[in-house]
Amino acid sequence: MSKPDTIIVAREALLPALALVKNAVERRSTIPVLQNMLLAVDAAAGHMTVTGTDLDCELRTSLTCQAGKDASFTLPSTLLHDAVRKMPDGVEIAIVAEKDFATVSAGRSKFRIQLLPATDFPVMADVGFSHSFEAEARILKRMLDTVGFAISTEETRYYLNGIHWHVSSGDVGAAFNAVATDGHRLAKFAMPIPDGADGMPAIIVPRHTVDLIGKILSDAEEGDGKKLMVRVAEHRLRLEAGDTMLTSKLIDGSFPDYQRVIPAGNANHFTLDRDTLAKAVDRVSTVSIGRGSAVKFAFDPEGALTLTTNNPDAGSANDEVSIENAEGSAVEIGFNGKYCLDMLGAAEGKRLTFSLGDAGSPALIQREEGGTSEIRPLFVLMPMRVS
Repeated sequence: MSKPDTIIVAREALLPALALVKNAVERRSTIPVLQNMLLAVDAAAGHMTVTGTDLDCELRTSLTCQAGKDASFTLPSTLLHDAVRKMPDGVEIAIVAEKDFATVSAGRSKFRIQLLPATDFPVMADVGFSHSFEAEARILKRMLDTVGFAISTEETRYYLNGIHWHVSSGDVGAAFNAVATDGHRLAKFAMPIPDGADGMPAIIVPRHTVDLIGKILSDAEEGDGKKLMVRVAEHRLRLEAGDTMLTSKLIDGSFPDYQRVIPAGNANHFTLDRDTLAKAVDRVSTVSIGRGSAVKFAFDPEGALTLTTNNPDAGSANDEVSIENAEGSAVEIGFNGKYCLDMLGAAEGKRLTFSLGDAGSPALIQREEGGTSEIRPLFVLMPMRVS
């Protein structure tokens, strides 16, 4: 084996890369190399690529480094990240990879970490992508933040364990849709179809992939103008954001016809201030025990919304919220308090309109009508029986 070369990289560049990529690593895998990150150095280009995978997702990012020759090896994800994290700010880190170990050092700090060869690391096979489109980072982040809470965690209905992306045409015009549901609640985010996305196959993006995209977009802010490339195939999704690339398998299944559960004929409409309602629901939920505790919503079109919770073991609570606009008749209906709070936390806008039928019918919740936004979030909550 030839003499190893020293790789020099700034801690300020390496630490964020490791912190991001370790989210894709399978920490509890029985296959040792899957607990590792792949570090690949291109000396001529002056950069290092860091890759992590759990066989379903592959996340890689690149950063600047100095090295005399190319090198590839894998190191334990958690150990490497923690070692770099505990090094002082502003230092340059030297990495020297030998046959079975790599030395990671900065100043007087030195770690000797066992490595595994790059040839053991599984690389996700490349595929052709049928559709590619550019998306604004802040819009994609809003999409995930709006619908992600409704992803099901019930593994038996695996086709609900992700977000359904598809394009559609209808009465409100063509749209790119993101939908999630667990059977008790539904969230939908619709926006104009990006150039290149029209005709794309309907896909289901897994929950873990949604979480990884959220990590990549964590610093996306309103007005920053950052864009990324999304590539779609029938069984694969790729997202490219600057020096970072995420490739993921998709859920192989059919998402149910969710349109059937979105109520279209509810005649009773009540508009409320979102923040005020969220605080009131949170207050009355104080006496609730367990996820299934119901909150009774009594809508009075002539007055206020009364919220009531009864718990035989802890007591009861009630609160009132002003109804800012009402149309229709009084309605008493029960909702899961936690589900309602999740929905209110994900919803946009100052005011929300609850469109209701009777006590046994699903409720449609939307941002108050008005404005010119082409982005249209909506939510459906299934009712609960309350005494």
